[in-house]
Amino acid sequence: MTTCQRCGACCEKGGPALHQEDRYLVDGGRVPASALFTIRCGELARDNVKGTLSPVTHEIIKIKGKPGRWTCLFFEDATKGCGIYADRPLECRALNCRDTRQIERVYQHTRLTRKDLLSGIEGLWDLIVDHETRCRYKEIRRLMDQGKGKGRLKQEAAILEILRYDHQIRALTAQKGGMEPQMLDFIFGRPLSRTIGMFDVELVKRKGKFRLVPRF
Repeated sequence: MTTCQRCGACCEKGGPALHQEDRYLVDGGRVPASALFTIRCGELARDNVKGTLSPVTHEIIKIKGKPGRWTCLFFEDATKGCGIYADRPLECRALNCRDTRQIERVYQHTRLTRKDLLSGIEGLWDLIVDHETRCRYKEIRRLMDQGKGKGRLKQEAAILEILRYDHQIRALTAQKGGMEPQMLDFIFGRPLSRTIGMFDVELVKRKGKFRLVPRF
């Protein structure tokens, strides 16, 4: 059996995904919801076990990284330790970088979802379902695949409308619902204005109007 050398390499690759076995950590406040974000179905994400980058088939709730970095929010740079070690999630307990068999067994199974944690909150869950229906990555991909016309995306207006709704529902939830802004990436997933790059386009503002500009 090998022991952790506390090099921090695993933690610097990003926070862990949460599983059903970790629900008590969120319910009990040991891992606050403000420290989480959601990767929604169809969003491009890296599989740290397989080392591949591909759209996810089931949503994933993960612990956030530090500002501007992938490094897990709870990683302590000075000591190379974990700020919630006694309450670390299942993946952290299973991970041994020199023997990955245990983490491979648990990695894809019993993932925790927003429905598990939020479906009992009246009103909020309805907003999440509506957002998920209107902002599906599958629908954005369908619109993107219709190609270009006269140098612009043929369905640019429809795609921009989806991005506009995504932005507005976040703003309204924070302003009128009193929700902490730090919670929004967990409730609605990462903003489409940030993730739209997975389709090889960039959202830019020109002459007061937003445009989707191909990256190549």
